[in-house]
Amino acid sequence: MLSQISTHTTRTPKGADILKFARKCRGFTQAESAASYGIEERTLRRWENNEYNPRWNDVIGLLEDVYLMDVAKVILGMTDTQES
Repeated sequence: MLSQISTHTTRTPKGADILKFARKCRGFTQAESAASYGIEERTLRRWENNEYNPRWNDVIGLLEDVYLMDVAKVILGMTDTQES
């Protein structure tokens, strides 16, 4: 049974990568995104540049409330893009 399990594993993307990918998919600037979510632009920039790790509730909040996207679909979209 273990031999049937795929040895190919996909690493879940970091919050920074998810935020950047979703923002670009929706065509938002960092300033627009930050203003819509109620944070400073530099905070979002630091999250996206992986200078500070965003909390998962902030990642999900931005995806759902600002970009109107589902986190699972974004991650699947990212992995599909990487495999192409």
